[in-house]
This record gives sequence, C-alpha cells and structure tokens, in this order.
Amino acid sequence: MKELEEERPTSKPMLKKPPGYLDPAAPYPAAPRPPPRRQPLPPAFRQPGKPLTQQRHRRPRRSCCCRVCCWASAVALVLGTLLAVAMGLAYLWFQPRLPSFRLESLNATALRVVASPDGTFLDAAIKVGILATNPNGRIVLEYGDGDARVVVADDDGDVGVGAVAITGFEQGRRNRTVVRFAAAAKGVAVDEVAGARIRAGFRSKEVRFGVELRTKVGLQVGGKSTGKVLIRVGCSPVSLKQGVSGGTLPKCLFYLFSWINLH
Repeated sequence: MKELEEERPTSKPMLKKPPGYLDPAAPYPAAPRPPPRRQPLPPAFRQPGKPLTQQRHRRPRRSCCCRVCCWASAVALVLGTLLAVAMGLAYLWFQPRLPSFRLESLNATALRVVASPDGTFLDAAIKVGILATNPNGRIVLEYGDGDARVVVADDDGDVGVGAVAITGFEQGRRNRTVVRFAAAAKGVAVDEVAGARIRAGFRSKEVRFGVELRTKVGLQVGGKSTGKVLIRVGCSPVSLKQGVSGGTLPKCLFYLFSWINLH
C-alpha cells in the first residue's frame, strides 16, 4: 500500500492553453512598425531606360482659378493692344488738333458810374466777338448751348457787368467762326473808390474787360457724333483801347472740364 501511495503524483498536471489564448496578466503587445519607405535611387545607380516613379499629388482647387485669371489677363492684354493700335491708326488718319479762341472785338457801348447817398452803382453795355478756329481737315466740331460772362478788371476785384446765354452751333472743317454777343448790367453796386477808377478808365479807354465762355463741345466724324464735354474759354483782360483799335487781340485760354489747361 505504501508503494502505491508513493507512485501517486503530488501535483495536478498542467493543462495546455488553447490556440489564441491571451493571458490577462501578460503585457499588451506593441503595434508593429510600418516598413520603411523605399527611397529613390540616385541617377548613378538607376537602371537605364527605367523611369523614376513619381508620387501622385492632388491638384489644388485654386489651380482652376489661376488658369481662369491667366486666360482673362491674356484676353484683356490682347484687347488692349488691339484698341491701342486702332487708336493709333485713327490718330494718324484724322490728325486731330485742338480748336483755338481769340478775342475778335470788344466795345463798351455804354458805361456809367452813378454816385448816390445809397452808394455807387455801375451801368454797362458791352459787345464782344470771340473768334473760334477749327484747324481740323477731317473733323467737324459741335458746340452746345452755353453762357458768357463779362467783368471789369479792377485792383480791388473783378466787377461783373453782365452774363448772356450762347446758342450752340456746328463748325465745319478748317473753319473760322466769330461768336458775337452783348452783355448788359444795370445798378451793379461797386465801391466808391473802384467806381471812380472805372469812370476815369472809361474816359481814357484804359478800363479793362475780361471775358469767360462756358459751353460743351463734341466731335463729328464720318457723320457720327460723339458725346460733348464741358469746356471753359477764358480771355485775359484787355483795355477798351485795344478792343476798339481793330488790332490783333491776345489768344484766350482753353480749359477742358473747366480746370485742365490745354493751351
């Protein structure tokens, strides 16, 4: 009986773990690392005739916008070039020149300075002629309605002696047209000292008058008319003696949009 008892195993036999069994006490296995990326070979080690493998990249969406902008810029450049060429050819063909203006005549038919207890007042009647010249051989000028203003130039400031409306007209090629008008004023208040100077200047014909004309002008080419732009013609003050002498009077200044001096 002792021998049988000695042959019995003292511990239980170990059981085999089934496949896929994970021991809860064992540490969590680390994630496997991805294989290293294969670097392209330098040109010296590359096989002849074998192209280099290129990685595919997604094209950004803004490439379409850049393409559209490039095409729009190219079209605008072509149109601008064609327009510049057309304008250059038109300039060579028509050879446009600016019109010129000059005082043709100026005469004060009446000028009286009246001093009263209420003040000093000026009455005047002025006749003016302005010569407009169109030097263009292929362009007709179209003048719109405007207005003219006459002033007496004085050391203490100009004194307005009348304004009058001017009727528009059409001026042909290589044409000279005299625009005549009369301006009158009555009871214009002036300074007593200035009134005395104007009275003495009228007697000696040294009183000076300035003329300003505002109107619009457009072009007519081949029977087609363009839009009119605002112009201002300013004639420097001239003495009454110069205006009635019949000699050549100075040219008037020509302003585009009333402030751009073109002469």
